[in-house]
Amino acid sequence: MKSEWKVASNYFGGDKPFYQVYRKIDVDAKIDHSGNREYAKGVFADKVAAQAFADDLNAKDREASK
Repeated sequence: MKSEWKVASNYFGGDKPFYQVYRKIDVDAKIDHSGNREYAKGVFADKVAAQAFADDLNAKDREASK
């Protein structure tokens, strides 16, 4: 079972963070690591935009599971 979409921040060689939308592939895994993550789209410079995208994906997943 996959988790809800979330936002992670990363620094790619600078002092400004970038944001990626991801979810865990296996929610029962004890450790959260890159091999257990599914990433959506690309990289966002704005956290608010990344969170809005994650929220939209979660809403679509909930609708699809009805």
